[in-house]
Amino acid sequence: MRLAWGPLRRRTATVALPTVIAALCATACSGAPASSAPAASSAPATPRAPRTTAAWRFTVSGVRPVLANGSQDTHAQAGGATCDSGQLAAYTHLGNGIAAGFAASGFPAAADLLRHFLAGEGTGVNYPAGSRISTLAVASAAFQAVNGQVQAAAARQLKAGDAQVRLAAGQLPTVTFSVTTSDLYWSFRGTQGLTVTGSGVRESGRYVGSLTYVIRDSYGFPAGDTLGGFGPPMRYLQTVCGAPQYAGGAHWFPDTITVTVPFDQPG
Repeated sequence: MRLAWGPLRRRTATVALPTVIAALCATACSGAPASSAPAASSAPATPRAPRTTAAWRFTVSGVRPVLANGSQDTHAQAGGATCDSGQLAAYTHLGNGIAAGFAASGFPAAADLLRHFLAGEGTGVNYPAGSRISTLAVASAAFQAVNGQVQAAAARQLKAGDAQVRLAAGQLPTVTFSVTTSDLYWSFRGTQGLTVTGSGVRESGRYVGSLTYVIRDSYGFPAGDTLGGFGPPMRYLQTVCGAPQYAGGAHWFPDTITVTVPFDQPG
């Protein structure tokens, strides 16, 4: 039996062209074989800083003004009396001698203020924070008592939620320096006004910051102020021979002490 062989036909598998192109492209473009390892995971995110809560801030303010008083008397309160030139010279000499005594006794502020009074200019004298008399005031029991009352009054408003504390005049007691062996007594004694300002934050359960006080006074000699026996002669110079009506006469003037202290109260 003769077998006749015809042309051999090969069967080839048909593969879709797009599939081949896709596979070749993936290999060529990546530069890695098709069986390469999975892609590495993305880099870790940069950690964010924790949010911080802004500090709760507060301010403090209050004014007790100096009212008109006998220390501010001038020639207008002389009652029509005429200045005697002899008395003017004698009392001026006395005043200068007392000022020298103050200086020799270690009371420089008292000496300076009395001399300024006798000069009759009437301009204000202000002692800034950090000055000698300011340091004495901060350390005095009289000021410490006032500071304690003011801080307590401010703390009550802060605890009630007030961020802007305003203290009334009645909440600001005046400072009376009563220790007679101190420069504060002979220069200021009983003061007549007080101003306070300050600010701070609430942190760690406390209200902390600072307060600045301006202790205000009128340097002069009211009626009945004996002050070691030289009050009446100094009042004569202030009123009967008061400047500027009389050359060489005296004049009252405003004076202040500024002090700054820490504010620290429980929240």
